[in-house]
Amino acid sequence: MTFTSFKNNRYVSIILVITLVFYSLFSSFVPVFAQASEEEIVELKILHTNDIHARVNDFGKIAAYIQAEREAATHSLFLDAGDIFSGNPVVDLQYGKPIVDLLNHMGLDAMAIGNHDFDYGQEEMVKRINESTFPWLSANTTVGDGANKELEQPEPYKIFDVDGIKVGVFSVIQSPPATAPANTVGITFADPIKTAKEYEYLTDETDILIALTHIGYSDDRKLAEEVGFFDLIIGGHSHTTLNQPAVVNGTPIVQTGGNALNVGNVTINYNQDTKEVESVTGFLQNVSQLTAVDQEIQEKVDAYNAEMGDLLDEVIGKTETGLNRSGNGDTQLGNFWTDSIRYYTKSDIALTNNGGIRANIPAGDIKKFDIYTIEPFANEIMKIEMTGAAVKEVIKYSYERRNSIDLQTSGLTYKIITNNTGRYIDSELKVDGQLIEDDKMYIVAVGDYIGTGGSGYNFAGEIIETTSGFMTDSMIAYAKHLTSEGKAINYQAGQRITFEVSNDAPIVGNPIGETKNGLSAANNRTGDSGLGNLYADSVRAKTNADFGMLNSSSVTGSIAPGVITDGQIEFLDQFGNQVVAVKTTVKRMKEVLLEQSKYNNGVDLQVSGLHYELIKENGKFVDVKLTLPDGNPLDEGKQYTVAYNDYMHGAGFYNLGSELVGSNYGKVWEAIVDYVKVQEGPIDYVEGSRITIIDDSSSEPVPPPADRDYVTVAEAIANNSGKATVQGYIVGTMTSATNVTFDGEFTTTTNLVMADSPNERDLKKLIPVQLPNNAIRTALNLKDNPDNLGKLVQVSGTLEAYFTVPGVKTLTSYDFVTEAEPVIEPISISEARTAEVGKVVTVEATATTDSGFWGQKGFYLQDDEAGIYVFQSLQDVKAGDVIRVTGEKGIFAEELQITNVSAIEKVGEADIPQPLKVSPKQITAENEGQLVVIESATISNLQRINNFGTFEFDATVKEETVRVRVDNRTGLVFDDFEFANGDSVNITGISSRFNNTIQLKPRGKADMVEVLDPYEVEISLTDGKDTVSKLERNQQILVQTKVKNNQTDRKDVIVAVTLVDKHGRKQENSLVGLQVSPASENTVQTFVEIPTNHQGQQYVLEVTVYEGSNLLELNKEDVIEKVTIK
Repeated sequence: MTFTSFKNNRYVSIILVITLVFYSLFSSFVPVFAQASEEEIVELKILHTNDIHARVNDFGKIAAYIQAEREAATHSLFLDAGDIFSGNPVVDLQYGKPIVDLLNHMGLDAMAIGNHDFDYGQEEMVKRINESTFPWLSANTTVGDGANKELEQPEPYKIFDVDGIKVGVFSVIQSPPATAPANTVGITFADPIKTAKEYEYLTDETDILIALTHIGYSDDRKLAEEVGFFDLIIGGHSHTTLNQPAVVNGTPIVQTGGNALNVGNVTINYNQDTKEVESVTGFLQNVSQLTAVDQEIQEKVDAYNAEMGDLLDEVIGKTETGLNRSGNGDTQLGNFWTDSIRYYTKSDIALTNNGGIRANIPAGDIKKFDIYTIEPFANEIMKIEMTGAAVKEVIKYSYERRNSIDLQTSGLTYKIITNNTGRYIDSELKVDGQLIEDDKMYIVAVGDYIGTGGSGYNFAGEIIETTSGFMTDSMIAYAKHLTSEGKAINYQAGQRITFEVSNDAPIVGNPIGETKNGLSAANNRTGDSGLGNLYADSVRAKTNADFGMLNSSSVTGSIAPGVITDGQIEFLDQFGNQVVAVKTTVKRMKEVLLEQSKYNNGVDLQVSGLHYELIKENGKFVDVKLTLPDGNPLDEGKQYTVAYNDYMHGAGFYNLGSELVGSNYGKVWEAIVDYVKVQEGPIDYVEGSRITIIDDSSSEPVPPPADRDYVTVAEAIANNSGKATVQGYIVGTMTSATNVTFDGEFTTTTNLVMADSPNERDLKKLIPVQLPNNAIRTALNLKDNPDNLGKLVQVSGTLEAYFTVPGVKTLTSYDFVTEAEPVIEPISISEARTAEVGKVVTVEATATTDSGFWGQKGFYLQDDEAGIYVFQSLQDVKAGDVIRVTGEKGIFAEELQITNVSAIEKVGEADIPQPLKVSPKQITAENEGQLVVIESATISNLQRINNFGTFEFDATVKEETVRVRVDNRTGLVFDDFEFANGDSVNITGISSRFNNTIQLKPRGKADMVEVLDPYEVEISLTDGKDTVSKLERNQQILVQTKVKNNQTDRKDVIVAVTLVDKHGRKQENSLVGLQVSPASENTVQTFVEIPTNHQGQQYVLEVTVYEGSNLLELNKEDVIEKVTIK
């Protein structure tokens, strides 16, 4: 997004001109507004981050990107909007020292102080500030007498002289900051917006004034509304992903999301003559897409990780269920967390707040690293003696503060009783299964954040222990305790906190429908829930989308059986999200569904119009299958429309695509109200009908089919008795139930080990086979026959325990099984591009180029999703050939390719894919290897590269430029090039790169076409023999209109033929709509009869050609050609 501002006494007005809609995570389209000369305009480049939360692992890539951008800019700054701490134990256990060191070396210019930058306490904060080479800014923070004596008053702002341009960076923080109260003793925090208004004088001292804030996106918008003198607001705290600047009251606001996933890139154009900011543009660079690495920074990161590796890599337990923090009540991780505190402190009750649980623990080994990641704040435990009445007040407050569950619990179970909208009415508390007694005393253990008043909590009672140890220590100790007893750390959610709707409370809102069985979000994590189905059905109906899809965290609460009211629906919506519809692919839907299920270790997305099946193996989600409700598969090559919410659309991990469908659908809760109103009868759902989880690790063994006379290894293990023939692969030998030799030199002849896969290494899926001392042992043992390793064999014997595990003994016969040659199924090019370097891949796609244009017989392949270069010398290829090729995924000069080709075959022919229309800036790694086209590009810097005729030039479209390289091997050489600097051309070619240079590579002369007028129109009027130049009585006129489309995409055209009398009345009116394909023409013939009463110049004949498809929406700007005769 680009905007222009014209300031007079710091008054800002905004002119927004939209010439193209393109929403992208990695680029933004930049219209041109200013007419100033290049000498007058200074471009200030701002690189910005926020809410890094100690995520330093990608700092090598981030540093390289920032350095490259700053080196390419004449004026630049690197700014951070706060919360650099708390989120990575490698940093947090050293109280932030590693990240400060790294940011110093990365050249950070200034940082806003964030709430989590107080998390280590004031003593450590002073050390980090003193170690920093950049200022920590905060205008609304006042350090008083009670604070650490060495903590200095932070600067409110910093004015930088950036090569002659005075840039002011002003900063404010959330008030009060969300950190443990002990961390801010003696420090006060004023209202950030009121504080900002006091600094208007900075506009007279600076050329450009930036607000670097840590107050959250909502308050940034309020700041922009109430304070109009900032040229830019760089925000933090809310972790909001703004893919392009959001303009509020003329002020652009940017934010990168958080956790070092993106780097913000903003360009401010400043006019040195007028002393005005003329435009601001911005986009986010996704860090995962970066490839260049600053080795010095990365070596520092690696060293810090290695330094903490021995401590953090220690395995302290195992979980088969995973420990998830998400849910509407008690959660898996919350239950483990509070059980740990109660075990560690021997308390009656343990409580912890949801906001302090910062991540999930996936199924598998639990390491110390996981514990320090989920609790990065170094919170200590307090023990407080409280009455039952005081505990009940805490539970009441915990729910009322946001009308949702906030406290996880151990020792205490509680029920929240609400009215029909979910508002608190009462609660019922039990300790060890007995109702809590108001006057009885209970020992309650809590974290010191909420125990000392954080988030407004008041734990009224006598403090028995101020510090009972760290929360992290309690979880580590409890995990080791459970492990020592041979127990996995497995938990279920929904066991300790329940809800009830009071029948006595008055109904709130207007009745709009009813439900017989009730609707709840309780099962959101295990499948589709009744409330989730209603939400997803509603947004889908509102947008007429193919599917509806909503994140489970946005679907909360329950509706009791009975009347449904609009007030109830509105109250349940805690977020006020807007409905959004977008075009997407099956591939992207699968990615989002699977990745979010992995992250949450459960279902995350509620759906409508769609069924999906999550496949789980060994406690982890590995695949997802999508079908329509009737069981038919989705079309992998089709685009579908999906309705979801604006939060999901703005978050990279949920975003389904860039092309929006429709707009102004309203809020999600409004869509639900509209949907409920039109339903006939009660609204009820059968939960579990849309989403299922298939857990292969717990499924019952399948008996062999009747036409098979052997059992598999898995079947033999599951039913280890009787006689059977077992088929499997020989994978090794065994010396004990836990000691298997899979390769190397085999030393035993008495047994072998079989499995259903030649690569199986899971001991639970192996079966040992005792070899009798006869010809069978001679033929099968691996010591004498090492070539048998990996062979498929059938052995007949008795199924019984061997080495104390299921086995096969008393063999009577064996038979090697000859396997058919495996058919290698090709994968998509997208999958090949994401494979590990060196992995052998097979793809089948259409060649977009002839072979040999760029070395040996190399060529480019492209399928529906992506493209890639194939470097080979085995076979000649023509564009349009369908090629199946097998080779290794490789990289040359930073461009991905398939190399070391072992097999290549032409399997057919197909149309060459249509080039993707892009702007120069949109030629990126996202479309590398694909056929693209840029239109109306101006040639500059044309130059010969070598003596063979290879040449290059810059192609510029609206201030965006890409380098074009034409290799002489395409058949076009420099001396034969028909164009010169300044010419305007359409250029088709391959999106490519050479090291750090993005390139567009045409395939020859035909790929560069002079830009013609968009249309060529010929209109002729004849009376059957001669051309008509004047209207005459009783005349028959043939109007013939020929339209040629010189553009690259199909266009809609309307030909209007109108005969009007002198009073303006239409006597004849003909409208014909055409669809004209690229580089083709269509002709329309219309007959017009002049009335016999025609006298003089009483009639006018008009022939008008419009661009468009709806005449009612057209105006004079849409006229292509017009002819009038009288």
